[in-house]
Amino acid sequence: MLNILVDPSNDRKIVDFRKLGFRDVLVLGRYNYAYAHKPLKKHSHGNMLEICLLDEGTQPYVVEGREYGLKGGDVMLTFPNEVHGSGDNPENRGRLYWMLIRVPGRKERFLNLAPVEGQSLVRGLLAIKSRHFKGHRMLKYYLERIFQAYDSDHSPLRHAEMKNWMVRFLLDVLADAKRLSESRISYSIKRVLDHIHQNLHGEFPSLEELAAMANLSLPRFKARFKQETGISPGNYIMTKKIEEARTLLSTARKPVTDTGLDLGFSSSQYFATVFKRYMGQTPTQFQRHVLSRPHPQKMNKPGR
Repeated sequence: MLNILVDPSNDRKIVDFRKLGFRDVLVLGRYNYAYAHKPLKKHSHGNMLEICLLDEGTQPYVVEGREYGLKGGDVMLTFPNEVHGSGDNPENRGRLYWMLIRVPGRKERFLNLAPVEGQSLVRGLLAIKSRHFKGHRMLKYYLERIFQAYDSDHSPLRHAEMKNWMVRFLLDVLADAKRLSESRISYSIKRVLDHIHQNLHGEFPSLEELAAMANLSLPRFKARFKQETGISPGNYIMTKKIEEARTLLSTARKPVTDTGLDLGFSSSQYFATVFKRYMGQTPTQFQRHVLSRPHPQKMNKPGR
């Protein structure tokens, strides 16, 4: 179950710092998915701390059996030896960064800091009580600077620059955790969210209509909505429509075509395209999978 994924692709950049002789920060990754991918399987990273930053989109995570809902701008920590994954949820479309950090021994230095400073930083990270919190806007900037420094392999200060940005990133993560977690949703945006949730069936609301509801200009509404929810209004509406589609397909057993039209999609083909983009499978495949599951009453009780 121990896993360190080093598998870059066109939509996934992964840097393995072990190849450069790093002993503390081992891996930095970033994916930018236009379509949903398969669920992240259960795994752990041994004596390592993982820090994830979701820059865009929404993503459910399951850590030690508990589910967390991440939205754009959120930080998620997984502590050493914890089993985690995305459960039955796909890795959603969006952009996410992750960093794997080896927990040093008591007498080991950390990122070339003085022993007292390095140990204090690591202890602070491991002592964070709320593993899920809102991150500062500079966190993404620091991670991108690490990628840039890594790519500039001609620079004699390459290693020093990467370690400098790593320390700044970790210090800001620690500071953000102390400031505490969830961002507050303003009344105007909450009003829009409530309207979206209560009107998932039927036509898609226009952004102009929602902006007027929030008493904001359209550009200001888009910026405020993404700032407070971590996702664009159009993407948010589509995400909620697909969540409702999942419920209808799995509980109400509605036909796929009827479900799509009921939720305001112009055609079953468009519904299927969007559903696959967000779920990694077509609505027909999803419903077939749900229907194939054994009924709870028919399943034998598990033995020990």
